[in-house]
Amino acid sequence: MARSGQRAVGTFSDVPPERELTESGLAEVFECLPDAVTVSVAVRDASGAAVDMRLEYMNAAARAGQPDRRAPLGGLCSELWPQMVQNGSFAACMRVLDTGRPEQGAFLWTQASTYRAADYEYQATRVGTDRLVWVLRDNSERVLRAELLAQVTAALALAGSLASVMAILIEQIMPAVGATVGAAVLNEAGSDQYTVRHFHDQERETRPPASFSVTAPFPMAHTARTGLPLFFADPDERTGAFPEAAPFFTDRHHATAVLPLAVETRLFGAVSFHFDVRHDFADSERSFLAAVAGQCAQAIERTRLQQEASDKQAQLEALAEVSAVLATSLDPGATFDNLVAAVVPQIADGCLIHVIDRRTGQPTLAALAHRDQEQQRALRAMLNAFPPRLDAEGGVGAVIRTGEHELVTDVAGTLDRLARTPEHRAALHELMPAASWLAVPMTHAGAVIGAMVLIQATPTQSVLSERDIPFAQELARRASQAVAQARRFSLQSEVAHYLQQSLLPPDLPDIPGADMAACYHPGDQGTLVGGDFYDIVPTGPTTWALAIGDVCGKGPEAAALTGLVRHTARAARRWNPDPRSALQAVNTAILADSPANRFCTAAYAELDMTTTPVRLRLALGGHPHPLLRRADGTIVPLGRAGTFLGILADPVLHTTEDELHPGDLLLMYTDGVTERRSGSAMLGEQGVRDVLAGTRHSSAADTVTALEHAVTAYASTPPGDDFAVIALRIS
Repeated sequence: MARSGQRAVGTFSDVPPERELTESGLAEVFECLPDAVTVSVAVRDASGAAVDMRLEYMNAAARAGQPDRRAPLGGLCSELWPQMVQNGSFAACMRVLDTGRPEQGAFLWTQASTYRAADYEYQATRVGTDRLVWVLRDNSERVLRAELLAQVTAALALAGSLASVMAILIEQIMPAVGATVGAAVLNEAGSDQYTVRHFHDQERETRPPASFSVTAPFPMAHTARTGLPLFFADPDERTGAFPEAAPFFTDRHHATAVLPLAVETRLFGAVSFHFDVRHDFADSERSFLAAVAGQCAQAIERTRLQQEASDKQAQLEALAEVSAVLATSLDPGATFDNLVAAVVPQIADGCLIHVIDRRTGQPTLAALAHRDQEQQRALRAMLNAFPPRLDAEGGVGAVIRTGEHELVTDVAGTLDRLARTPEHRAALHELMPAASWLAVPMTHAGAVIGAMVLIQATPTQSVLSERDIPFAQELARRASQAVAQARRFSLQSEVAHYLQQSLLPPDLPDIPGADMAACYHPGDQGTLVGGDFYDIVPTGPTTWALAIGDVCGKGPEAAALTGLVRHTARAARRWNPDPRSALQAVNTAILADSPANRFCTAAYAELDMTTTPVRLRLALGGHPHPLLRRADGTIVPLGRAGTFLGILADPVLHTTEDELHPGDLLLMYTDGVTERRSGSAMLGEQGVRDVLAGTRHSSAADTVTALEHAVTAYASTPPGDDFAVIALRIS
């Protein structure tokens, strides 16, 4: 009924408007229009002026905008749509009914059932004298969607990483479509593992990534698994399809849309949009959301391909760097440290190496590095307290026992499975957060010698997957070769060291009235026995023989020649105390027992401590002159030059005599000292004199230490030749 003093009139006829529109064919046209069309009859006051309208007809597009999809026919338009009164379009309708002149305009209309304020364009036309045809076009929906899609496409084209694509999705797209909550789930490239990468919530902070199961009875899992989109206008529709998921939704998840993330036939995830009001997804909106998801999928695949290419390049560079750094040292410890340093943080957030201890047969930690120093300390403490065991079901012990790699993406579950005690579990969980790890065996000559583990701390960029296994295996293969080589070198060095020590006196004798020190320093070829030696033996109650020399070559032949020289000199002294005679005996022995072109240099001295001053007799066989630093600091060479031993049957040899006074220091050394090089320069005798001058008041031991340091520090590389030094200071 019309209000008091108002009357509703009609001009078509007394036939109901629905029937009249149908008979005229207008209803069929109106029903097909995408724009909302209504027909209303004027309500006029006593003076005949239009004051309201009573709704008589709504087409399908207009009915779709109603909360219950039913047309409120017979209602007053001012009550049905008070927004028209507020935005001025109602007054325009009244003018059209009074004047008969059509009007058109635009206004901003926001209502609870829409997800955004929209710009609408309207056209009002009077039919007859009292009916108004109202056409409402939501131009903004099409325009804004097109603009948003263009903006999204442009932004995604500039995205250089998966993280930036996800940021555009949650920071731009989801708020723009009015979603109050949303999420994106993706599989890990090259893997069937899924992760909730980003989560959008207007009322909460962004949540960290979390593992996701596509077999779960949830809408997101269904779409990620099947690639089928889902649309639910209200909770009842969603609960009817996925009843198990109902407890996980709140009133902020009223309506839901879930779209697949796919490129062609490659399905790799899903994205969800949740609205806090009922939301009827028209076909145009479904197509729009699908287009947005498609653009995101294209960007994700592009960034993944770029990241994969970048990762491959980084892996190739890492392998080259690893090969280079592994060649820089033959020390096993340095080899391990160089390896983990080349991997962290360029390839992984963490790297550790375990090797089999040859004595215990159990894995032992050889090297560890992590991007996060706190995590590195926690990891080291945990491994020290709970080292891997070969009988473990997983982890390093299982990899070494089985020779099979282990890829872990369910880190929390795996840590619980590996825990041996509650204390172990607590220590393991201090390593969280961790996204994944990949352990591969290190093998040599068909045997597993250890395991290498790569750790990825967070999945914000990428987690370790099946595609990383070949790289890790190649890295482990190169490391295994370097480790095996370093171990061989270490073993050979150890053998050479013990053999070399057997050619030197085990301990220096205690000479009353004298302070003595000596050293032997191997060259950089530590696996070979050097040719330098020294010897100090008593020849009587108060007499001593000092010998120092350098046989040509290195290795077993040099060791044999060194033993021959030492023992021949010792034996010769028993028959003749003259130093010249001892060197002559050595010369004869070399010629008789050594192959051609084997020779040595030697200095042999006899020290008589019964005389005052102490008497020193010295013979040189091609050897550098010993230096005597007098108590007053004067430095003089001793001895008379002689020929090499082992070259001539009758070498030129001389015995000289000198006196040593209290405070005097005698220094004997091999040519590895003076011939130490730095570029084209050599330390030379002057370098030795400089050390003696700088240690004028030092003991024999301090003088030897200072000279050894001067030789080793003379160049940045280790000495290429071995050297020996003897120092004796008269008290």
